[in-house]
Amino acid sequence: MKTLLMIRFLQIKRELEGAGFRLVLLFGFLCFLVYASYIAYQDRLYASCLIGALIYIIGSLQIYRQDKSFVYLHIPKARFAVFAEYAALTFPFAVTALFTKNWWCYPVLLLTIYGITHLRYTIKQRSYFRQIGRLLPASNFEWISGFRKSFLFLIPVYFLALSFSWFNILPLLLLAFMTITIVSFYEEGESLIVLRARNESTQRFLGFKICSHALCLIVLYAPVLIINVIFNPSYWLIALLFIPVQLALLCFAICLKYATYQPNESNKANSVLLSIVSLSSFIPYLLPIPLLMSVRYYSRAKANLMIYLHD
Repeated sequence: MKTLLMIRFLQIKRELEGAGFRLVLLFGFLCFLVYASYIAYQDRLYASCLIGALIYIIGSLQIYRQDKSFVYLHIPKARFAVFAEYAALTFPFAVTALFTKNWWCYPVLLLTIYGITHLRYTIKQRSYFRQIGRLLPASNFEWISGFRKSFLFLIPVYFLALSFSWFNILPLLLLAFMTITIVSFYEEGESLIVLRARNESTQRFLGFKICSHALCLIVLYAPVLIINVIFNPSYWLIALLFIPVQLALLCFAICLKYATYQPNESNKANSVLLSIVSLSSFIPYLLPIPLLMSVRYYSRAKANLMIYLHD
């Protein structure tokens, strides 16, 4: 058990080493989710929904994880080790139930998780990624690659947002956190062959890139926002303003990528600026910053792309 938990701890530590300023956002958002979980446990319906969502996430992780064969064969007391791993993962979002009238949610969750550890069936990720490739156009290779890397995070968070779409603000915050992950997809520079595949001018290239990727974001977020407005009609203005802010952040990520673009190069330095601009999308009086930064870096992206594209 200690071995498996230590492996996960080292993996998380390695992932967070390059997070930079995003680590502060992650910690702040984690604290908010813990508090939101405590509030949800005050109500029986919300408590049941939250526990159901956590069970769904753990079930998805168990079904999709690719290391089950190794773990169950080579880790001592493997089933209990996997149970401890999942219990630690859900602990921040479930333990607060013990301090409410719906305290029973936590033991129910633990018992269900232990049952889930008996699932040995595995869904191959290859089949899922093949479906993602069919749903998204080839020009959206950043999303295809990004979802492959962040699949185990993005899918559960999206379904959490969908499950709690009738809440006031929580689903919007979950989607905003998804946007922060999505904009990180644009740190890798593609090859010149891919860049020149459509044989377009810099202006048409950037216009098509921004519009097509913005459409994907709108289609992805629309179900959550529509349900949220139906259940919370008084918050329609917030939902209406949410999409332009997220689109501005996406547009900035694209413009920043091509303003610093070099073929087959990864510009990790962009992540610091992206994190700062992403933070502004959570502060009301700083909401115009992503749009202003998009306008600023759009001209820089055009100038840089003129070196590589034939206008």
